[in-house]
Amino acid sequence: MASSLELLAPESAENSLSIEIATPQCPATVYIETLGSDVSKRTMISPLNRAAAVFNPALAGKNAWRAIPWGKLTAPAVRALMGRIGGSPATRNKALAALKGVARTAWEMRMLGNDELLRIQSIKGDAGSREPAGRYVPTGEISTLLQTCASDQTPAGARDASMVAIAAATGARRAEIASIRAENLCHVPEESRYAVRIIGKRNKERTLHLTGNAARILADWLSIRSDVPGALFCAVRKGGSILPERQISTTALDKILRKRCGEANVTDLDWHDLRRSTVSNLLDAGADISTVAGIVGHSSVNTTRRYDRRPERARIKASELISVPYFGRTN
Repeated sequence: MASSLELLAPESAENSLSIEIATPQCPATVYIETLGSDVSKRTMISPLNRAAAVFNPALAGKNAWRAIPWGKLTAPAVRALMGRIGGSPATRNKALAALKGVARTAWEMRMLGNDELLRIQSIKGDAGSREPAGRYVPTGEISTLLQTCASDQTPAGARDASMVAIAAATGARRAEIASIRAENLCHVPEESRYAVRIIGKRNKERTLHLTGNAARILADWLSIRSDVPGALFCAVRKGGSILPERQISTTALDKILRKRCGEANVTDLDWHDLRRSTVSNLLDAGADISTVAGIVGHSSVNTTRRYDRRPERARIKASELISVPYFGRTN
């Protein structure tokens, strides 16, 4: 008798791997398309790929998820899969959410019955937890990073400083920074600020506001880039040529931050750490948590709370209140 996982394996892995474009009858494809933004799509494709590799170890690659007959999904198969997917509770719950989303889509396409959908939806996620990932970035480190970028007199220096400033001032996601278009930027000179319209996760639009020094840093980059339409943060050739038509990738953003951190002697830092720090700084300054959630694009204030690194700082400070005796070792 076939196992729950074997039922989800494609009839021919070899033929399935050759599929480049799934047909509209694939519920996973329809589900991914409903997510709207590219960020959301990438977020959910990843756990579906992991699930595909568990269902059939012969599958590999970024399109492995397309090879699974998701219309045959069953509750026992989902339970068996969850028993074999490792990782943190958040990682496991994301996989379960993706499977439930595909199941719901399969039901809407009349490929899955009501009872089976209810059984899949009743599967509970992992109730465990982990210490919050990432860290708080002190103002001094951000200052050092910006100073390092400012010391680079090439256009890339001004561009990189502007990207760091936006991340630190608004908490924008890495992918959101990469996708900003110059034509979606509005200068409000009487208030010395810029308003930037972006499309974030789940295809939700919001406006970022840059004021003070962050606005000045952006103005420095715009004075070099000009206001021609195209990617705000675009590719810059080694000779200094600016290419507005070439949007910078998230991979390139990671490389840029690693380079600037190396020059500034700042360690263990990524773009999301700047986002976490923005949340902490705004809450520390007295901003309402609902307002902060709106600024950084969170659908729930509970997500915003998980980004708050102040409790960690408070615990560290509290630990310093307790002292234990120390007696040096004698030889």
